[in-house]
Amino acid sequence: MAPMYQSLKERGVNIISVDPRETVTSQVADLHLKLIPGTDGALALSMGQVIIEENLYDHEFVEKYVYGFEEYRAYVQQFKPEKAAEITGLDADLIRQAARIYAKNSPAAVMFSASPVVHHINGMQNYRAVMCLIALTGNYDILGGNPSRPGPDSPCNEYMGNVKRLNAIEAIGEKEFPAWFDLPCEEAQCSRLADNILEAQPYPIKAVVGFGLNCRMWPEPEHLQKALGTLDFYVNTDLFLSDSSKMADLVLPAASTFERDVVVNGRGGMFFLSEQAIPPLGDAKNDVEIMIGMLNAMHLTDEALGQGYEHYMDYILQPSGLTIQELREHPEGVKGKVIIPPEFKTYEKNGFATPSGKVEFVSQVLERYRDSHGYSGLPEYRDYRQMSGVDQIEYPYILNTGSRKPQFFHSRTYRMPWLANLEQAPLVELHPEDAAALGVEEGEQVKVTSPAGSMCGTAVLCSNGRPGVIHIYHGNPKGEANDLISKDYLDPISGFPGYKSYFCKVEKVVAGA
Repeated sequence: MAPMYQSLKERGVNIISVDPRETVTSQVADLHLKLIPGTDGALALSMGQVIIEENLYDHEFVEKYVYGFEEYRAYVQQFKPEKAAEITGLDADLIRQAARIYAKNSPAAVMFSASPVVHHINGMQNYRAVMCLIALTGNYDILGGNPSRPGPDSPCNEYMGNVKRLNAIEAIGEKEFPAWFDLPCEEAQCSRLADNILEAQPYPIKAVVGFGLNCRMWPEPEHLQKALGTLDFYVNTDLFLSDSSKMADLVLPAASTFERDVVVNGRGGMFFLSEQAIPPLGDAKNDVEIMIGMLNAMHLTDEALGQGYEHYMDYILQPSGLTIQELREHPEGVKGKVIIPPEFKTYEKNGFATPSGKVEFVSQVLERYRDSHGYSGLPEYRDYRQMSGVDQIEYPYILNTGSRKPQFFHSRTYRMPWLANLEQAPLVELHPEDAAALGVEEGEQVKVTSPAGSMCGTAVLCSNGRPGVIHIYHGNPKGEANDLISKDYLDPISGFPGYKSYFCKVEKVVAGA
């Protein structure tokens, strides 16, 4: 158990775990909501309905700082706990209990992991529905809630310099996922990169320079491999000779953290220098030095990268008032000379970075694309089981290829024999009830088939999940779970693939059949 989580328990904090599986976290939580994957949005909307109906919401915050509350109030009436129970598989009384615990115990915080909510084709709106609860209860930007700038901290420059998206022409992903281009993050969505290459849309793509480009992180990985093979020139920089690197025209070996100096920004305004332990092996260079070399070769200039790696690390530290030399002289770490104290309720003077300047329960950005893309400004719950178009009689199980395992990091550590050999074949995790219905026993071979493809693996009986849900970890060259996810199975707003809620069937492999 993480020390921070353990300290919360010791202080008597009420903890609600929302997770389709039983974990170390959920086992010691005060309340475990073991919902059907991908139904977080319905749960959040139902909690909002209870909070409003029982008058537990923060009236002052909502009146001053929320845009679209009345529309939201009307919409959540569709998600009374009894209705949400049908969608999520939870007990209605547990939903009410969760809503009351969260609303009555202020300050309260919502903690997210990186991808469990968003890696569904309804993930973006599910995420927004959860975020609305923070504002509904006035827990935004307060001590003990969800602060926008926890501290103390010391400022530093972005690690990759002033990267700017080129907006002079239509960008990859702009037509399919336009909301990205109304956000200040200077990013775009590349989930359709293979189609962009093969169809020469929105323009012909002749070359790609990748840093850690890994086809196994895409649904239907071979589709991306096929597209990369059509390029006139393709370069990949990576720590490992991955499948995507093997087919590159040029592979640039990247140095690991043991072979380079790295500036580390710690908590409380502390900075550390993780110093190079060994010289780079072979021709390896750290990826920033590779960028600098490319920059120089093309006679381009950049404030952060233009004067070498040592200057680049000083650039990172510049706002803190420190230099890289000071970090070298103090291996125990140095606190920044410029310290920003914790600040709460910053919205009172700065507002919110939205068109309305408020927390938008009705997103004006999404409303712009209602007619063209069918987006809704409200955090509407659209059930992926209905959105998918998959025949769920033929493919009755929910498939999750994104569950984490401690020994694997995507496909990277499968290249280390001592880790890869912990599992002789891809493991297909089934609930014992499903295994019994299929006539499958622990250790037997099974075939998993989806509308996108099929693979074989070894059945493992796991009772920590829900019946009807199959878990297979991705990235295994012996059997790639992402081969089972359709390349077109994407959230229409964010463009992220639905790795955690596709559909499949499972069959026992009969020897000699």
